[in-house]
Amino acid sequence: MRALWVTRFDWTYWNYYGEPAQKPVIDRIVNDAARAGFNMILFQVRGVADAYYQPGPEPWAQRVSGSSLGTAPNPYWDPLAYFVQKAHAKGLQLHAYINVYPVWDNCSVAPPHTAPEHFYWKLINEYGTTSGKLKGLQWDTASNVNCSGYLRATPASVYADDQYLEVARYLANNYDIDGLHLDHIRYAGANTSCDPVSLSAAGVPCFQTPSGYASYAAWQRAQVNGTVYKFYQMISQEHPDLMLSAAVWPTYVDYWGWGYSEGYSDYYQDSQAWIKDDYIDALMPMAYSSTDGNVDPNTQNFRLERWKTLMTNFQQNSGGRFIIAGLGSEHYYTYNAFAGIVERINAARQLGTIGHAIFSYGGLDDPNQDGNPDNDPDYFQMLADGPYAQPAIVPDIPWH
Repeated sequence: MRALWVTRFDWTYWNYYGEPAQKPVIDRIVNDAARAGFNMILFQVRGVADAYYQPGPEPWAQRVSGSSLGTAPNPYWDPLAYFVQKAHAKGLQLHAYINVYPVWDNCSVAPPHTAPEHFYWKLINEYGTTSGKLKGLQWDTASNVNCSGYLRATPASVYADDQYLEVARYLANNYDIDGLHLDHIRYAGANTSCDPVSLSAAGVPCFQTPSGYASYAAWQRAQVNGTVYKFYQMISQEHPDLMLSAAVWPTYVDYWGWGYSEGYSDYYQDSQAWIKDDYIDALMPMAYSSTDGNVDPNTQNFRLERWKTLMTNFQQNSGGRFIIAGLGSEHYYTYNAFAGIVERINAARQLGTIGHAIFSYGGLDDPNQDGNPDNDPDYFQMLADGPYAQPAIVPDIPWH
């Protein structure tokens, strides 16, 4: 598997503010991916409970029309349908990639009312507010709504799970996608969630131990696990031809004392349980940069060894399912540009992972992030001439 993440920012990057998204950008992305030798695109179709496709349960994303949330593009077109058509014509798989728990990306200004109604307002209708705070969002231990870039729905909400599954079912039923990819399928941080919905479901004050669980943290992990399990049940029963994958925190547990944040303890994301217990097909650890601010940026080998350590931990605990090693694409991630990409691709192959995924298209297209990719080396051709010189076929999923 040679996967390429295409975020909502990647394919609207070249638009001036207020301009609509353009088909030629998708053409360019697909052509670049195909000539490089990728065989899988992960295309973001849900950012903050909005739609980069013909809306079913959720409103048009603002970035599609360039005007406002809920406004259809004019002239009308469907980005996901177009992306699927173009990708398949080039022999590429197209997986629909969704942000799961994020509800909105403005901490102080609510989204406008739209048709269909935005999920933010649906949460208010379902759970109400307290002192202006949405009960259905994640709260911290001081009873403040957490907003670290996103407002996020509480994983304890069965109502929210139903919304995510409605989106997933709509995508699977209406588009010829090859898989569903989950991102932001975790809590916002270690001090969440103390919202009223969680406290009611747990039956205890925040961070006290609920009945039947070893700790409040164990209860939180069970909430996220339950959301993933519901996705997998829907896929396996209704669309077994699709693959369910997830982008996950790169350090599952910091066994090595590096001081890295942990998916398991800091975000209550027990990703290795999902794969060991057979309710996901593939994990993509987001090891874009295996370093921290205290590491000399010139010690390339040191960072590579840590990256290999993280990937080895996932591969050894895969339970026979797929580990797709994640790696970064641009100078921002502080390793040695294209040489660093090649080193990680080769390392992933040596470790026996089923493949790798590169984050993201924008970094490959404009690795110097100077807004002028024409002045940068052609990473796509360099992939074609180097680690992708031999073609690769996406493996079948034997347990499907």
